[in-house]
Amino acid sequence: MSTTSPPASVAVLDSAVTWTHSCLQLARTSDLTLPTPCSGWNLGDLLAHMEDSLEALGEAAEVGRIRVTDLAGVQDPGRTINRLVQRACTMRAAWLHRLTSAPITVGDLTLGRDTLAMVGALEIAVHGWDVAQTVGVDRPIPEDLAARLYPVATVVVTPDERGTRFGPPVPVPGNASASTRLLGHLGRAG
Repeated sequence: MSTTSPPASVAVLDSAVTWTHSCLQLARTSDLTLPTPCSGWNLGDLLAHMEDSLEALGEAAEVGRIRVTDLAGVQDPGRTINRLVQRACTMRAAWLHRLTSAPITVGDLTLGRDTLAMVGALEIAVHGWDVAQTVGVDRPIPEDLAARLYPVATVVVTPDERGTRFGPPVPVPGNASASTRLLGHLGRAG
């Protein structure tokens, strides 16, 4: 039996999923109307967005393209988290078994496998942090993961991309941890 390591980008995606899984468990019985660090969003909105993102990332790995769809509203946090965990496991397996480095189509845009995996890891990890903060748990993104995601964030979250998707960057000290720098760049006080 041959064992090969996944590409580095897929390993980072896997780390983000593993860490975020533990954050999701904190919200199992939480009120879905709790406000999140994302301005104008509540926990239910955030979980629905995460579910949609995980479905899209899984589709990208399985078929090499992403359709844009809307999911039904969130009703119960425990059931929603169960669905999120299932989607995360399915998505993770699809990326770990993706044998091609062929580009992936997102609408009329084509992205490289590694680029999409790293952007997906960024999305998953930061929203895991958002969930933990929403339920009152201060849980920094692990330093090794944050250090790998920070360069991705600086490339994909530019001043033009901030708008309603990200708040203005939060200033951080020069000696701040990778997690704090990452969160600050994304408009979150970590």
